Amino acid sequence: MTTTIPNCLDQWAEDARLFCANASNQVDSAQTIVVADFEYAYDRDRHHAYRVAEGASAEPTIRWPFHRIAAASWIVLRFVAGKPLPEIGEPIVLTAETKSEAAIVSAFFDALRAEPDAKLVTWGGETKDLAVLRQVAMMQDLVLPTQIADLHPHSDRKVDLCLATSVAAKTVHLPEIATAMGIPAKPSPSKSIGPLVEAGAWREVEEQVLADVITTSIIAMMQLGAAGRIRIDRPASLLALAQTLGEAFPSSQFCKRTFAPWARARHAEAGLRGTVFRAPEMA
Repeated sequence: MTTTIPNCLDQWAEDARLFCANASNQVDSAQTIVVADFEYAYDRDRHHAYRVAEGASAEPTIRWPFHRIAAASWIVLRFVAGKPLPEIGEPIVLTAETKSEAAIVSAFFDALRAEPDAKLVTWGGETKDLAVLRQVAMMQDLVLPTQIADLHPHSDRKVDLCLATSVAAKTVHLPEIATAMGIPAKPSPSKSIGPLVEAGAWREVEEQVLADVITTSIIAMMQLGAAGRIRIDRPASLLALAQTLGEAFPSSQFCKRTFAPWARARHAEAGLRGTVFRAPEMA
């Protein structure tokens, strides 16, 4: 009697072949991403209650369970094979000045559900943003969209660019890698956003959360292009993004004075021949 044992090596080879075939064909299909960022207020009252209850064993820092979403921004980018420019959705910024945390999160969940095939792109989302969003869903009786409900660390429904760019290297902050790559970043230092939220300085908070989405979107386009998943005219795409953002937020100083001039310079630079020398970018 002969027993047939499945050949695992053959199966792995077939899996590898299919993976390579799918990767090589990804540029022939549409790629849609939703780039998002969030800013937070501290629930100091509940954290104080926790510290009183736990006494000396309490965690002294206000960690993510006590972070409440005070601002959110997102934008949808669709990359279609054969088109040199992405289709750019309406950029959104919501803050606690006019919306509750539940209303902000509900609107964001609706935006994700409207793009069921889109990949959610964040910077550092796996370390806090997604955990907070799931907690808000539990507290406010909201249903998670599939991009956030999927808990698999290698889910194709979402990507944390902070982890994806560093791989096995130590992770870095968004303005750190942005400055190193010559990309405009935060208009205010990272540690200033908490005090701005608590002071109710909503114009500055809007600028910060929008700037983070812009910077993350630029890095996302660069990474997708480097991986061969999209083929676009990058300088023209940056210019189109700057135009869309300028029209949506005409009073944004970051869009007007920082991002738009940078995008125009990259577009003009692309039309030059020979070596281009430029001074370091000032974020």
